[in-house]
Amino acid sequence: MKLSKPITSNSKMTDKFGLAASSNSGRVHVVPGKDGWSVKKAGATRASIVTSTKASALKAANNLKDAERIVVHKKDGTIQSNSLKK
Repeated sequence: MKLSKPITSNSKMTDKFGLAASSNSGRVHVVPGKDGWSVKKAGATRASIVTSTKASALKAANNLKDAERIVVHKKDGTIQSNSLKK
C-alpha cells in the first residue's frame, strides 16, 4: 500500500488523537490488572483505585465525581460495555 502523502507528527489526525487522549473526557475504565481490578481515568497511566473484585471496581467507578461514561473491560482486556454513568 503506497501512501500519497507521508504522515507526520504534525498531521491533523495525530493532533486530534493526541488531544482526545490527553483531554479530560469524563471516561473511566474498569480494567483487569495483576492485583485485581483497576479504575483508571481516560489517558491516565496509573489507576485511581484498585480492588479485588470487578463488582467493587464498578461501584467505585460509579462513585467517582468526574466520571461521565464508564467503560468496563473483560478479563481478556476487550470491552464488555460502554455506557453513561448510572
